[in-house]
Amino acid sequence: MIRFMLKQLWNERKTNAWLWAELLVVLIALWIVTDWSYTNIYIYLQPKGFNSEHTYRLTFNKLPPKSTNYVPAGGETGSSDSDDFLAIVERLRHHPDIEYISCSVNASPYNDSNNHETFGQDSVSVKRLVRVCTPDFFNVFQYANADGTGSASLAEAFTENTIIVPVNFWEERYPAGKNLSGQSFYQNNDTTHALRVAALTQPVRYNDFMPDWKHIYSAVYMGEDYISHMISNYGMYPEVCIRTRPGMPAGFTERLMNDSPRNYNVGNCYIQSILSFDKIRHKTQLDRVNALKKRSFIMLFLLVNIFLGITGTFWYRTQQRRSELALRIALGSSPSSLSLLLIGEGLLLLALAAIPALPVCYAIGNADLTDVAEQVKWGMARFIPGAAITLALMVLMIVAGIWYPACQATKIQPAEALHEE
Repeated sequence: MIRFMLKQLWNERKTNAWLWAELLVVLIALWIVTDWSYTNIYIYLQPKGFNSEHTYRLTFNKLPPKSTNYVPAGGETGSSDSDDFLAIVERLRHHPDIEYISCSVNASPYNDSNNHETFGQDSVSVKRLVRVCTPDFFNVFQYANADGTGSASLAEAFTENTIIVPVNFWEERYPAGKNLSGQSFYQNNDTTHALRVAALTQPVRYNDFMPDWKHIYSAVYMGEDYISHMISNYGMYPEVCIRTRPGMPAGFTERLMNDSPRNYNVGNCYIQSILSFDKIRHKTQLDRVNALKKRSFIMLFLLVNIFLGITGTFWYRTQQRRSELALRIALGSSPSSLSLLLIGEGLLLLALAAIPALPVCYAIGNADLTDVAEQVKWGMARFIPGAAITLALMVLMIVAGIWYPACQATKIQPAEALHEE
C-alpha cells in the first residue's frame, strides 16, 4: 500500500514537490510556535514550591516628629523603635485570625527587590538569592520539606548560623541535593564563619513564569538582633508576612486596619498598609501577563493561518482529483477506501517533509535561537513533546483538508464527473 502511494506521489511529482516544500516550511514554523507555547504552559503548570493563598504582607512605618501622636526619644517607657516593632509583631501573633507570622527582608514571593550573595566551599562558590527570614516564614508560605515532613519541620530546624536551601541549590556539586544536608558553606568568602545546611526544601520558583533552576534561593536566619540592627542603623522595617487561619470570613484586611490604631500602634511604629499576595502577584506579573497575552494572540493568528493554508491546499488538491475518484468508483473502489487512500497520501507526504524538517527544528533549538532558550533547558525532554504536538496538529490539518472534500467527491456519479472533466 505504501509502495503504491509512493508511486502515485511520484507520478504527480511536479505538483507534490511544491506541496512537500510548503509542508517543510510550515512544519518548521509551526514547531517554533508550538515550542514557545508548550514551554510557557509547562513552566506555568509546574509546582511553585510555595503557597501564597490566604497570605498577606504588612508594611510598617514610623510617625514623623510633626505628628500629634509622635513620642519623643525615650518616651514614657523608654523603648526603642525596634522594641516597638517587635511588640506589634508579638501582638499580631496572638490575633485570633492569624495562623503564622514572619519577618523577612526581600524574601516574600513576587518580590521586586532581591539580595544576592555567594556561598562557597573550598575555592568554589555559587551566587544565590538570599532570603533573610524568621523560622515561621516557611509556615507562612508552606514550603515543602524535601523529606516530606512539611513546613513545620523546616521552621523547627532553622536556627542561628544555619541556612535552608532547595535540593537544586548546587546541582553541579550536589545533584538532586544528595549529601547536601549538613554541609557547611562560607558566605561572601568569609571563611571565619560557616553556615550549616539545616534542611532541604523542594525547588522553589521565583514566580509563575520562571523555571525552578533560575534565581535559586538560600534562606538565612533572622533573629531579633538582626531586626534591631536593621531598624536602628538603617531606619527600615522588615516585611511582615502572615497566613490567616482556614475558614476565616472575608474582610480580614479591613478589620485589621480598623483595629490597628487601637491595638497595633506602639510608640511611633504603626501598620501603614496590608496587601494580599493575590494582589501583589497580579501587580508584579501584570506586564509579563500582558506581554504573554499579546504574544499568544499573534501565535493564535499564525496558527489559524497555517491551519487554513494547509487545509485549503489539500482541499483544493482533493477537489482537483474528482474525476479520478469517480473513475476509481466506476472500476469498483469503495468511497471509504478512496478517502483512506487520499488521507494516506497526505500523511505520507507529511512524513517525507518531516524527515528533513525535524533535524532543522532540533538544530534551531540546540542553537538557542528561540525566545524560550533562557526558560527551559534544551534537550530531548523539550524537543520530543514539541515535535509530537506539531506533527499531531499537522495530521489534524491534513485530515481536515482531505476527509470532507473526499467524502463529497466520492458521492458524485462517475458519468457526471467525467462529463465535467
